[in-house]
Amino acid sequence: MTSLRPLGLLVPYLRRRRALFGGVVAVVTVGMLASVGVSVLSVTTAAALVTGGDPARAVATALVVAVVGSVVVAGLAAWAEQWFAHVLAYRVIDALRLDVHRTIARLAPVGLARRRTGDTVSAAMGDVESLEWFAAHTVAQVTAGVLACAVIDVTAAVLFGPVWLLLIVAQAALVTIPLLFVRRAGRQGEVLRAALARVSARVLAARAAARDVVLLGRVDAEARAVADETGAVQRARRGLTLRAGVEQACTDALTVAVLLTTLLLVGAGVTGGGDAATAPTLVVLASAALGPAAIAAGALARVGETAEAARRVDTVLRAPGVRPADPAPRALDVPPGQAERHPGSVEGRALRAAYPGTDVSALADVDLRIAPGEHVAVVGASGAGKTTLALVLTRLLASEGSLHVDDIDTAAEAGADTRRRVVLVPQQPHVFRATVRENLLAPDATDDDAWDALERARLADHVRRLPEGLDTLLAERGATWSGGERQRLGLARALLRDPSVLVLDEPTASLDTATEAEFLTALSRSRAGRTTIAITHRPTLMRAMDRVLFVDDGRIADSAPHDELRARSPRYRAVVGGTAEDLSAHPDPERR
Repeated sequence: MTSLRPLGLLVPYLRRRRALFGGVVAVVTVGMLASVGVSVLSVTTAAALVTGGDPARAVATALVVAVVGSVVVAGLAAWAEQWFAHVLAYRVIDALRLDVHRTIARLAPVGLARRRTGDTVSAAMGDVESLEWFAAHTVAQVTAGVLACAVIDVTAAVLFGPVWLLLIVAQAALVTIPLLFVRRAGRQGEVLRAALARVSARVLAARAAARDVVLLGRVDAEARAVADETGAVQRARRGLTLRAGVEQACTDALTVAVLLTTLLLVGAGVTGGGDAATAPTLVVLASAALGPAAIAAGALARVGETAEAARRVDTVLRAPGVRPADPAPRALDVPPGQAERHPGSVEGRALRAAYPGTDVSALADVDLRIAPGEHVAVVGASGAGKTTLALVLTRLLASEGSLHVDDIDTAAEAGADTRRRVVLVPQQPHVFRATVRENLLAPDATDDDAWDALERARLADHVRRLPEGLDTLLAERGATWSGGERQRLGLARALLRDPSVLVLDEPTASLDTATEAEFLTALSRSRAGRTTIAITHRPTLMRAMDRVLFVDDGRIADSAPHDELRARSPRYRAVVGGTAEDLSAHPDPERR
């Protein structure tokens, strides 16, 4: 039963809803028993009417009332099952989906644990959706099927003799049929879920790179690739259908065998059923008694694919995150001997950080101190550790050592609290398929606040030219906006929040010289007296800052104003360009 083990993922979620689960099992059990009652009572009623006579007619009348009652109960039970089973499923799947999205939030800052986006989307959506049926129907139906079979078997044995306990063998055989195929079903489910994930990944990748696909003449090639992946899905589904057909054929053959055996036993008079008039009732009872077992077997037939979906979801949930865990809530006191906190202060000691799957430190024993209101540039070669430092400051990447922001130990507070005071504007801010107003991600901001932030980010004129201003719907990922416009939208988001510390990752990389000058003027004014850290390769921005933190090989190698660093550090000059002689002859490298 190794193939079923991943389904244990759902056990904790079902346990939290055990009262609701118990109610669903009870309703399904009653519905199964009522359906059996309708079949048996209907045949018994017909037999009584055929027999004739006043006593038989009186019995038939009572039986008709019982049939009608059973039909009503069966109908109500079917309705209640659909309602409560789906309530159970939605609550279980909602909790599971939230856990998946929390896991993605842990993984996303530095990638998705080496997964393709399509794989993760498939786990978050398709695989979780496939578990809904299992939670809504399979578990409850299998449990109810066992209970209903037990009730029917005991009742039949009491009324018609112990030979009816042979039904247990037939019912067990029915349930065993899908279990015999469970390993094959698991392998087929693995192939199918992997094929579905590849289709999802291929389509999402093609959608994200649509412009490049067209420019490079890859439209037909991508279409063929999607068609090939779709063919793999269809082949996998055909295999599942063939196996299901074989299982159904075995089930039907067993049902026929049970009915023939029942007829032989009735004819031989060993069923305890009395005369020939009761024979139809006994045959129908035997057939109906297999119904709950057949329902349970049908539910089990889907566990192979479902178990693979559960395994894929469980793999995502167990992926190690990169964000530090939040501590237990506690009061954040001002450090002893200090009268008050200093908003905007940043102090890190012996900061170390590494990415999952590697033993190489991206930051190694970094010590830094940034005074409140200071504007600092972070400069270094590609891969030196600049962005890693930004992720550590915003607690998107776990680190060792100590980090204090606003004189608060960030290890003693929730990561979300740190990120309210330290806001990172990435190099490529995401633009949602939403209005400009909604893309500012500040639902409580007034129009004046929004326009002020856009003015300070030098984006207001562009937004005014849009057809509906703040209410203009933007394309997905801001496809119709330039890189510079998307960066300034990200900056406007951050300025609306007025954080103690603003971290900018290459804020002027996509700006022309004139726009960069306007941006720097606006940044200086809007962040006057507020701590600002800018990761950059642009000398103009380096010079506009109070000083530069030069990051080299995961360490802060030096710290001083830009021109001073260029004059004294050959390594710094190698990174930013120029020589000491160039500096004396051309103090402004942008004018050479």
